[in-house]
Amino acid sequence: MFTLEEELKFVIEPQISPCCGPLILTRSLESAVGDNVIANGSFGLVDTGTKKLLVTCQHVWKKFQDEHDKDTNVRMCVWLDRKQFVVFDQQDPIDQDAGLDIATFDIAPVLAACGEREFYHLGRNPAPRVARGDRLVLKGYPGIARSATAEVVDFGTMIFACEVSDVSGLKVVADLSNATTNYYEPPARLPKPETSQHGGISGSPCFLVQGDRPVRLVGFVTADWQNSLWFTHARCLNSDGTFNRPSN
Repeated sequence: MFTLEEELKFVIEPQISPCCGPLILTRSLESAVGDNVIANGSFGLVDTGTKKLLVTCQHVWKKFQDEHDKDTNVRMCVWLDRKQFVVFDQQDPIDQDAGLDIATFDIAPVLAACGEREFYHLGRNPAPRVARGDRLVLKGYPGIARSATAEVVDFGTMIFACEVSDVSGLKVVADLSNATTNYYEPPARLPKPETSQHGGISGSPCFLVQGDRPVRLVGFVTADWQNSLWFTHARCLNSDGTFNRPSN
């Protein structure tokens, strides 16, 4: 019988790791030191059956646009092959929504760089609805676990196991007060008092865990507030990468 920590490391993490990763906003493609790396976020890879998508938060894309307006050297890069970042800001989102706080991108221009990455097949496994008490797991790349040298940016990862505490339409809330949180690498630095320790996990895909069944994608992290994580439910995604915006 696995302990929870063993289950996260040996059973669940291998299922979710191939379809998620970090992204960075950087002032330089040559050096990661100093203040060149402005911020980081996370993304999920999804196959709708029609398109292969990269999904992240709309506020991450807006942050890139705002920084790029101030400095045209700023680029948004994604870590696809686990060896180096790939520039990923040369196309507009297929769709974006500030209320849902997610944005979708066609991955086709950089598909060859995906290496061993996998796309969660949402076309074959539609996102199930969730209810209070359901068990959720996600893998994120918090900024406090980011380190850098002149040549490379590296990340520690954070695994969250938590429960649904509230559901309202496409919004899902998970309570972190009794969550299990595992760092696979310790934080590189402590956050400032006014900064969330979860900064950088925005866009992380979140999965429903039900016994011995394979995990199922249910949403994407959009915010944290008062010891809770907020998600947008993945059922908002249409097969073409646009959003279905139901009233409830």
